[in-house]
Amino acid sequence: MKRSPRAIPHLLRHWQPVAARIRAKRRVLVFLDFDGTLAAIASRPDRVHVKPAIRRALRGLAAHKRAAITIISGRRRAELKRYVGLQKLNYLGLYGWERNGNERISAAAHAALLQAQAMLLRELAVYPGVWMEPKQHSLSVHLLHARPRARQLARRAVRALLKPFRGTLNLFENLRDLEVVPHRMPGKGAAVRRALAKPASRTALVFFFGDDLSDEPAFAAAQRGVSVLVGKRRASRARFHLRGPEEVAIVLTRIKEALE
Repeated sequence: MKRSPRAIPHLLRHWQPVAARIRAKRRVLVFLDFDGTLAAIASRPDRVHVKPAIRRALRGLAAHKRAAITIISGRRRAELKRYVGLQKLNYLGLYGWERNGNERISAAAHAALLQAQAMLLRELAVYPGVWMEPKQHSLSVHLLHARPRARQLARRAVRALLKPFRGTLNLFENLRDLEVVPHRMPGKGAAVRRALAKPASRTALVFFFGDDLSDEPAFAAAQRGVSVLVGKRRASRARFHLRGPEEVAIVLTRIKEALE
């Protein structure tokens, strides 16, 4: 069930009970979205930057033997590794589906993506500020620089154009983009549930930090742990809120301190 924006408390103001839960567990599992969570939203995807304070906090927590960190994003796994640049972290690309970089999609899914790409390129050209980014195994329709009306119409157009591809392609709707992926990529919630089903993970305290609509299933999957909405408050399944990546770095450091 989603909570109203005002009903989501700020995590740093309610830290002591969370710290007590950390101390009571033998292990913590920390899942983090990338764009908007570890790095501020950039004007274009290739202009994103991870600040040194974020990297230091990640490195410090990852070095603790009772912590495991996973970065999970709609970006490709190789991109995540390049931008974060740290060992001892687990990187999951394409909403958790891409785990080692060698995954392949079916011929039918590849053909559907190419067909959808051609249709979207043609139909979305009339909306100023909307542009498409092919990503080999998926494609993104970016809305960040479009006016509100153009965003609304573009969303409506994408939904309509993808109706013939039901059963082959999925659509993930985000605040600033739309992601078209093969049907076999079920999303972040499924990836978190799969990780938590492992015997070694069942007694761990799980954290999930995310800012976007596609993070909502993961908030639900982490409902027994600590789910954190990063950025502007909105209706969400998350239990807590943080203002941005700088506060995420503070919390990562505090998790390490509680473990020690």
